[in-house]
Amino acid sequence: MGRMENWGEIYGLINLTRLKISDRDVLEQLTDGTLRRLTAEVVVNRGVYDRLPPWERATARAFAVGMTMDKAVIGGQAAARLWGLQTLGVESTVPCYLPDGGTPKSPKLWPDGVTYRYGHLPTRDVRECHGIRVTGLISTFLDIACHENLHATVVAIDSARARWSRITRGSLLKEIVALRRRRGIGVLREAVELSVQNSGSAQETRARLILEEADLPGVETVEIQVRFDREEGKRFYVVDFLINGWIVVEVDGLVKYRSHSPEDLRATIRAERDREKFFTNRGYRVLRIAPSHLNAVDGEECDFLRLLRLTLLEEPPAHLRRSA
Repeated sequence: MGRMENWGEIYGLINLTRLKISDRDVLEQLTDGTLRRLTAEVVVNRGVYDRLPPWERATARAFAVGMTMDKAVIGGQAAARLWGLQTLGVESTVPCYLPDGGTPKSPKLWPDGVTYRYGHLPTRDVRECHGIRVTGLISTFLDIACHENLHATVVAIDSARARWSRITRGSLLKEIVALRRRRGIGVLREAVELSVQNSGSAQETRARLILEEADLPGVETVEIQVRFDREEGKRFYVVDFLINGWIVVEVDGLVKYRSHSPEDLRATIRAERDREKFFTNRGYRVLRIAPSHLNAVDGEECDFLRLLRLTLLEEPPAHLRRSA
């Protein structure tokens, strides 16, 4: 596993407790609103912070909390994000532990934006990087399994396996043997079994799990991250899923249409149309799924599954039927 990014440098976080008397410009920027507080002691440029997507703002907040803690260790999805992993959700407060069974003080005394979790965290499971302390990878996964859900745990593990090739299903199963009596181990073990090494995003992982759990009649094969070469041989497309050899599923990310200019947005839309035309001209059925299509409302089936059910009723093109 590689080292953690120095998020403090990346986001330009400033620790007010380390300022010199001569650093008056920082105090002036804090007064005029150029800087905003992430914690009582750490500030960041307001414009930079406000332009970040929610998960990056959460990363900055978590690192800021870590900069101010003497003993506490950051855990859960916040720790996963600090390790550079994708997560399924963004927490409203940063979860922290005290190592070796330390007891948190009264919640009334917790700093704003921090939630202490009760549980034994051995010192051997703590990693220190760039002056902050976070849970190690396995402890991070276990914490997510305990406090989030199966899908969130698989998302973090998928992201780790895609990021570091040496992390495999087998290596993870060996490492968690020592945790067999820890709370959440059953969820963690199942998440490891469900994980893959080539997921492209958190939402793709979520869609895959929803599809597997639905066990729809008519779904015979599901291929992940399938490459299609273009005729000229220099370019290729990779699709999230290919179902039954003829249904292409594209799970759109949350930042797809975040654009710095109208020109960038038009270029994105144009490239998307060219991509879809490539598949439809060859007889593939393309389903473009937004993250909201994965949400099941009031216990009903999500839009993704409803759309896929209808598509499965169609006849595949003759030239693709052999693989369907």
